[in-house]
Amino acid sequence: MIDDPDLHAALLVTALLIAAMTVTRNVAYLVRMWRQPRRLLSERTAIAARSKEDDRPFELHFVVPAYQEVDALPATFSALQRSIERSSYRARVTVVTSITDESPAPDGVCTRAVAERLCADFPGSRVVVDPSPAPSMASAFNFGIRTIAAEAAGAEPRVYVVAYNADSTASPDSVCALGDAILANDFPQVLQLNHSSLRNAEQMRGASGWYALGAAYYQTRWALGFEFDLHRRNSAPARSGPLGHSYHLKGHGLVLRLDRALSLDGLSTHTPCEDLELGFRLSLHDVPVVPVPVLEDTESPSTAVAVTAQKRYWFSGMADVVNFHRLHPELREKSAIRYELQRAASLYRSAGCFVLAPVPYWFLAVSGILLGQAWLAGIPVLSAALGVALIRRTLRRLGTGHPRLRAVEFVTIPSAVLVWSLTRNVGPLLYLVSVLRSPDRSKRLRAVQRRHIEESASTQNQR
Repeated sequence: MIDDPDLHAALLVTALLIAAMTVTRNVAYLVRMWRQPRRLLSERTAIAARSKEDDRPFELHFVVPAYQEVDALPATFSALQRSIERSSYRARVTVVTSITDESPAPDGVCTRAVAERLCADFPGSRVVVDPSPAPSMASAFNFGIRTIAAEAAGAEPRVYVVAYNADSTASPDSVCALGDAILANDFPQVLQLNHSSLRNAEQMRGASGWYALGAAYYQTRWALGFEFDLHRRNSAPARSGPLGHSYHLKGHGLVLRLDRALSLDGLSTHTPCEDLELGFRLSLHDVPVVPVPVLEDTESPSTAVAVTAQKRYWFSGMADVVNFHRLHPELREKSAIRYELQRAASLYRSAGCFVLAPVPYWFLAVSGILLGQAWLAGIPVLSAALGVALIRRTLRRLGTGHPRLRAVEFVTIPSAVLVWSLTRNVGPLLYLVSVLRSPDRSKRLRAVQRRHIEESASTQNQR
């Protein structure tokens, strides 16, 4: 408790202001999450009706970068195959494995061998091997684009490439919803599929898994409470304001018309967050992003170490915004003011917010104790509980197949979300420490990527 009246008053006023801003932000998230199921279903109905009026042909190519995905790929491939077979749209699957992901033994199990077995039973699917020495999602996707482009010469405006994670589950309606969205929006250049992050929730066990589960739910909250609506705002053909359209995209579920993908030279292999960098470039070109009204599911790291390594890797790409002027100086020359304004906004909204996000919650918790106002500390607790409840409501209404929660999980999962929300900047802080230790940017980024890959592979091997 604080005895000094002036200090007490100053702290109380500050706490009330932060509480008001935090409540406003969280209420906005919760309202969007409450509305999301109905909006998705109504939008799906609307685009299906509009698409019936257009029978122009086009082709979908699902490009699946697969690195050390022996265990995850079969479920992903099976769900995508079912979604394609349910749809009337022409779709193919290209699984891109890495030359570095090959078994030294002739009969050894590797991602390519698993992929070839799956593709053998599904006409229109195939496996290609990316020869790049440094495996990455961007490199694999770009190799897939080049392979498809060599076969589709002259038909690029009627071909779409979809970046599809090898650890994701398509909804039964995914391919149909994507095709309908393409026709209903008159062949847009960019579309975005969104997803929850709970496909492997049942595998998150023990204290480490409990922490990772909190991260998975928090990531799903971000998708339902922010990303869908952001993409809706950015789907308008014209958008006023100096920032133009969205610079926030997700690599998984990113859909590019082939001519646009080729004009952009695909995804950048020079930064860890290739989706952030691509969104940055698209915004400078005033290219809208059309959301597809369907919710898929994908996996999240299943241990505390793996999830921290993932966020550290992501943050290295977010912080890399400061180097964007080196990646494409020609864009900066066209409009230096807009370029720098957008770069600053991107740095704040991604890197800055990632580092500072837990600070308001910690301030409310500490000030609640010092002021004897327990309700201040209760704001993060209530937000976590309501967030989980609305996520479960959305999953239930959209019929995603997740099992019902056990009684104890009504307490443990909100608790995990709360703990994650208070510590989710650990990975970014570790990366900032590495910046102080190593001024060599390329060496530092290679080390972060290697740690991320190693932890991801370790998680796969534990299944």
